[in-house]
Amino acid sequence: MLIGYIAVAALQRTAAAYDTLGVVFAYVVFGVVTYIAATAATVRPRLRLTVTTIADQALVMTALALGRRLALPLLWVVFWFLVGAGCRHGKRPLLLSCAVALAGVVILMHVEPWWSENLAVGLGIMLSIAATSVYLMALVHRLERQAATDPLTGLSNRTRLEQAIAKATAARDDDKGQSVLLFIDLDGFRYVNDAYGHAVGDELLQCFANGLQTRIRRGDTVARLGGDEFAVLARHVHGDAGARAIADGIHDILHGLREIGGHPVAVSASIGVRMLGANSADGRLDAHALMRQADSAMYRAKANGMDKTSFFDETGAGV
Repeated sequence: MLIGYIAVAALQRTAAAYDTLGVVFAYVVFGVVTYIAATAATVRPRLRLTVTTIADQALVMTALALGRRLALPLLWVVFWFLVGAGCRHGKRPLLLSCAVALAGVVILMHVEPWWSENLAVGLGIMLSIAATSVYLMALVHRLERQAATDPLTGLSNRTRLEQAIAKATAARDDDKGQSVLLFIDLDGFRYVNDAYGHAVGDELLQCFANGLQTRIRRGDTVARLGGDEFAVLARHVHGDAGARAIADGIHDILHGLREIGGHPVAVSASIGVRMLGANSADGRLDAHALMRQADSAMYRAKANGMDKTSFFDETGAGV
């Protein structure tokens, strides 16, 4: 679109067309310099994204200030950047991009004579930017929710759990307690699935997921990892006794499931427990390592006869 506009303007060979080409050229040069400087700088990715977001929108507003009405076709840059920020980087960069763009338009309407005399144009641009941003924010929120949710049970998925674990390990323990990670594997689920079919098996998973959701507290995370494996990340737990109480509650959910779809079921849970922040080395472990340790404790519980709870200790064994 922009290339076509530039081509038509160049063919006109008028002073206005040359002014427009000059604005486009200046914006391209500034944009390339900003991109090279941002990518070459040794800064954190989040800071780099913030700098490039502000710089790009500021350059668009500079082009609008220099070109006035002639630079209006450059507004496609604003909208495309909003689309890119929303779909590639998430809601915060999108919100930042929108805020910078709106602030730039407001400044233009106050300091530049042409924009002051054509308030309707500025207001229309502001409304377009705001409407585009609101739509993209809603779209990104829905996509992020879908990407982090298990479609069968509506619980969080592995990705969301890993994010929650990383946040929990970054937080310090306080008098409210520590975090605890529980890995859950359903004993006897395969028999139900094979004997009664996948529909009954899916209903069993959904019933168990609903039971977990009714027992979790605000701030806790419940996830389905796949198949018949689940996980719970509980916050503000007071020691092993508090973690065991949570595990006992999970066992009670399955003890109460005696019939699914008119079919008798006998399913229990093997639960592995990993206390987070229990020793100084936990801060150096990532989410994957902590999940592996909780998983090993869960397999120890299963080896102990199923329907059991096993804690992971510092030596790597379940207790």
